Amino acid sequence: MKKLIYFVAALATIAHLQSCTMAVVDAEEEGVWIKQPFLFGHGGIDPDPVTTGLSYGAFSSSVEYFRMTPQRYDEKFDDIFSNDNTPLDFNTYINIQIKKGKTPILLENYGKDWYLHNIQVYYRNKTREYVSMYSPFDLISNREVLNRIDNQLMQDMTNYIQELSKDKEFPITIKSITTGAARPNADQLTEMNRTASYIQAKRSEEQKTIAEKARAESERQRAIADKAYMTEMNLSPDQFITLKAWDIIEKKNGANIDVLFDGSASKMWNVKR
Repeated sequence: MKKLIYFVAALATIAHLQSCTMAVVDAEEEGVWIKQPFLFGHGGIDPDPVTTGLSYGAFSSSVEYFRMTPQRYDEKFDDIFSNDNTPLDFNTYINIQIKKGKTPILLENYGKDWYLHNIQVYYRNKTREYVSMYSPFDLISNREVLNRIDNQLMQDMTNYIQELSKDKEFPITIKSITTGAARPNADQLTEMNRTASYIQAKRSEEQKTIAEKARAESERQRAIADKAYMTEMNLSPDQFITLKAWDIIEKKNGANIDVLFDGSASKMWNVKR
């Protein structure tokens, strides 16, 4: 008799488990039961969230799971315009945390796709608004400007959540916003590289011109100095050239002479050749 009782109890337990839905919630989650009685009773969202562990409900019920740690939502922008209508690409990230114990309220008021339906569009529009205030240079390389955009977005998103909560509680917290440095799109990058090459070539040509002018000025000043020396010493051109030649020989200590001349500028021989 006892064996029969145990057997029936075991069958009843198995039948009960097979007719149930099981919620398995880990340490960083909350689960919310959505009750849908098969025959009798009232359905709807259970106001008490399921924390870590196992929970059972009717087989017709279901469970929605929510991560309770801050979650990062990435938004990618293509061809967003700066203040001079330059198209830029960049990513921005918003970190949001659901308030503990409030997951049933979040599901009841805003549904399981609460970010998609209530945050994303507003966040993207506000981001475009602030980006359009700044130059491409600032958006690409000025971290101070990007931090300013982050702060403005944080304030706007926090105010937005508060406004929505006046009508229906929105139990989330905006933890942080990070705007990544902008990048020129492919066509814009090609044009920028072409412009940079042109500017570099122009600068190189300008530097070359400056160097040539400096060399010419140096030669002119040396010629003026040589002429002044000839005049002061009352030397003829041949005498001056001879003097300069002997000066070169003296600096070479008389060795490795390339040119031999007859004491004047009238005859010279390339000895080295």
